[in-house]
Amino acid sequence: MINYIKQILFNRCLKKHNVSREKTLISLEQVRSMAVLCQITDENSYKEVYNLFSKLHSPKRTMWLMGYVDERNVPFYCLPQLTADYFAKKNLNWFGKPDFVQLHDFLQKDFDILIDFSRNDLPPLRYILSSSKAKLIIGANKFSQEYYDIFIRDETSWNYLTLLKHIHNYLHKLTGKCNS
Repeated sequence: MINYIKQILFNRCLKKHNVSREKTLISLEQVRSMAVLCQITDENSYKEVYNLFSKLHSPKRTMWLMGYVDERNVPFYCLPQLTADYFAKKNLNWFGKPDFVQLHDFLQKDFDILIDFSRNDLPPLRYILSSSKAKLIIGANKFSQEYYDIFIRDETSWNYLTLLKHIHNYLHKLTGKCNS
């Protein structure tokens, strides 16, 4: 019964915090600010996400990584940095809404693109997607589909690089930068 009440309150919170935003289509080459949202499941997923995050980083682009760990505390291998933050269940309020200083700063940013690399139904990440002021939100998570401006359906076994390649191809085609 209590979980049902928590779910109702969380869904009400999602609707209340849904931000109206200016949507803009932009290619990855033109992006000046990018956010990456993901779930960290183990040390290998952390390394894979951080490797991808490092590849996307450039002097002309500001980046911010927000990673969620579905455990009580953030593990030791998730090293917070200036533009990479991680949170866990202890950073959620009693009905599941994330609440910590770094997230408030993250949600105030007006990113050109926010890419969601999560695959599971994670209410804290859905809250971030619904509250973000990003101009373009892209992802492949069927549970968060309603929050995306572009939903990438990929039924194959995927990894972060495959999804990023799909995003790059679709944005090229949608912005008219591609001849095919």
